[in-house]
Amino acid sequence: MRIRTRNDLLTCGVVAVAMTGCTSGPAEPAASSATGARALAGVPAEAPVEPGPYGFAVVDASQEHPVPLVTVPEGFAAMEDGIGVFRGDFDADDAQVLWIWDIDSVYTHPCEAGATAAPVGPTVADLAAALSAQPLREGTHPVPVTVGGYDGVYVELSMPDDVDVDACPGGKFNSWPGRNQQGPGQVDMLWILDVDGQRMTFDASASRALGPDGLQVLTDMVTTTTFVPAEQG
Repeated sequence: MRIRTRNDLLTCGVVAVAMTGCTSGPAEPAASSATGARALAGVPAEAPVEPGPYGFAVVDASQEHPVPLVTVPEGFAAMEDGIGVFRGDFDADDAQVLWIWDIDSVYTHPCEAGATAAPVGPTVADLAAALSAQPLREGTHPVPVTVGGYDGVYVELSMPDDVDVDACPGGKFNSWPGRNQQGPGQVDMLWILDVDGQRMTFDASASRALGPDGLQVLTDMVTTTTFVPAEQG
């Protein structure tokens, strides 16, 4: 299954869901003449993204926040409304995705009838602990990181190689509202930051079959991110 765009990914009103559930939708940062960055929201869905810096939206962000500027390398395409970029195909085990979230609840179990989305506390540590403890995700212990001058933690979540997603309720392996995984062996690298009081989670997801090089491309995109005030983004 190829990575899909926001019309496929988000369910709000009449929009059909494919890989994720409903979100309230991201704010759309404008292009910045001061930084030379463009707004990712200005790139048509599934269109190739020209290499360079882009202002990313933060999915479900409920407040104004500094805009993350991510340098996108060659070969990626845009999700709708600037929520992220992707390349490859999970069915072919060569998928890579990067998007940024404001997460305020985490599923108590990703593949179990009756699982609920439990609210998490307001801090970076609260969210990191909840994700690390999620069953079946094999979460790593949070380690301190700094991205673009903002502190946070890094957590890595893996998806079991033997999981049958179709056997999960609704055929979805859920992490948090709006986000479910596509298949066995998928890795989510999460940088959870406190950006002037706005918690941002960079979700860099890839098929494990890509190996270290495939993961490094996403890592470089996140760790070189800078931020500009909302009025400049």
